[in-house]
Amino acid sequence: MNKILLLEDENMLCDMIAEYLQDNNYSVDACASYNEAIELASKNYDLFIFDVKVLDGNGFTLLSELREAGIDTPCIFITSLNSMDDVKMGFRAGCDDYLKKPFELGELALIVQNVLKRNFDRKSVVKIDEHFSYDVLLKQLFCDGKRINLHNKQSELLSLFVARANCIVSRAEIYSHLWGIDEPSEMALRVYIRELRKILGQERIISHSKQGYEFKK
Repeated sequence: MNKILLLEDENMLCDMIAEYLQDNNYSVDACASYNEAIELASKNYDLFIFDVKVLDGNGFTLLSELREAGIDTPCIFITSLNSMDDVKMGFRAGCDDYLKKPFELGELALIVQNVLKRNFDRKSVVKIDEHFSYDVLLKQLFCDGKRINLHNKQSELLSLFVARANCIVSRAEIYSHLWGIDEPSEMALRVYIRELRKILGQERIISHSKQGYEFKK
C-alpha cells in the first residue's frame, strides 16, 4: 500500500481527500501546517500532496527545503493559485504535478496513480528492506549489495511482486505474467514461491486463499 503525506489546512477538504484516497487503497497521513509537514516528511512516504497556502508557511518553500535536504519523494501541489507564474514556481520547487482548485477527487486519483507509476518506472533499484533490494531493469535481487542468483521465472515473479507490493496479485495475473499464452503450472508456481520465501523470509509473501499472493514491503 502506497503511503501519502497530505498537507491541507482546509479541514473539510483535507478529510474528503484523505477518505477518498484511503477508499482507493492508499495509506494517508494528513496534517494542516508547515511545521507538522516538515516533521513528518522525513518518514518513508511514496508521495507528497501539498497545498501551497498553509499555516506557518507555504508549500513551495516546504518542498524546496525538502529537496535541498535530499528528500526526492514525488510531490503534487493542490492550490487555488492558478497563474502561470505560480505554476512555474511549483515546478521550480521540485513538484511532479500541479492541480488547480477546485478539482474532482477522481481527477486527483488519476494524477496520483500516474505520478506514482512514473516514479516507480524511473527508479531502477527498489529497496525491499534494510538488507534486500531489487533492480527492476536488470531483474536482479541483491542482499547487502551482493547479487543473488534466481531462476528466470523466479526473477520475473519477483519483479511482478515488487511492482504490486502490498497488493493481492491473483493467480490469473501471475500465470499471464510468467507463462503468457502457454500452459501455466501451479506446481512450478508453488516451487518459485517456496524458494523466494527461503531467501526473503516466510512472512514476505502471504498466501490469500482463492485470491492470490501478497508481497509485503
